[in-house]
Order: sequence, then structure tokens, then C-alpha cells
Amino acid sequence: MSMHQSPPPHQSYGYWQPTYPPPAVPPVVGPPPEALGNQGARLAARFLDAVFIVLALLLVAGLVILIQNLTVDNELIGMVTGVVGYAGIGLVLLCYEPVMLWRSGATFGKRICGLRVARLDDGQDLSFGGAWLRWFTSFLMGFVPFLGLVNVLWCLWDKPFQQCLHDKAANSVVVVARSAP
Repeated sequence: MSMHQSPPPHQSYGYWQPTYPPPAVPPVVGPPPEALGNQGARLAARFLDAVFIVLALLLVAGLVILIQNLTVDNELIGMVTGVVGYAGIGLVLLCYEPVMLWRSGATFGKRICGLRVARLDDGQDLSFGGAWLRWFTSFLMGFVPFLGLVNVLWCLWDKPFQQCLHDKAANSVVVVARSAP
């Protein structure tokens, strides 16, 4: 074989050999780009949710302090209200976001901003486990230096669905809320 001859047809020499018929392109699963939630609205919703959580915590703490001040002379009642108060604070922190996402697809902040959280595969509301996983992974990432910030900012460069890391963990996506017909 001289230098200017092409290789015999049975030798590939690393050349790409097309397959016939070409492989089918898998369908893209997920919402169209116009259905995705705006990052500014998502940030505003997160801020509003933080305000609502702080208000709920202040309400629970205020009730506990009020009850304890009214029952200063009874140690048992004071201890019980303290335990109930801590349980109430724990319930607010642990249940606000997961329960609301599971029940209605949106927290108060997301509703105000016209957003909802949906399963990436079919657009339906998250299951309780999916909503709790989404919240819990975000919560855990908040304890790792800078990871909590990276998690929240991830949607700025993620393609194609603008998911944060906690969305990826729960296979969820933030979309514009469906309007009532």
C-alpha cells in the first residue's frame, strides 16, 4: 500500500464508522425552557419562606415564654411547656417546606412568587419522601462551608433545567405555577 492509497474497507484505523440505521435519540424528559421558574423569583421565594419560618418560630417561642411566665410557681408545667415549645420549633423547621411541597407543590413564598416544585419526570407534585429528601439535602449542605451557597447558586449555570443540587437529589424542578382555568 503506497502512501497515497486509502486503507482497505475492512480496516478502520480509528475512523468513525456510522451505524445503520442511526441510533434513536432518546426523548428529553422534563419541562420546556419557558416553563422553568425564574432565578430571581426563586431567590425571592426562598427569602419569603425564611421570613415565614422566622415568624412561626417567634410565635412558638413567644407562646412558650408567655405560658412559662404565667406558671412561674409550677415547675412541672414550665418544663412541659419547654418541651412542647422545642417540639413546636422542631416541627416548624422540619415540616414547613416538605409538608407544603408534598400537599400543594409550593410553600407560601413560592405561591406568592408564582412558582411550584414538580417531579422532573412527569411534572406532578413531589411525594412526601421526595419533598423531605429535597429539604433534607439542602439542610445538610448548609452545614458544609460554602456548599450551601453553591447549592443555591447552582441553578444559575445548570443546564437544561436550572436545578439546584437539592433538586438533583430529589429529581425535582422549579417551574412556573399552573394557572387555574
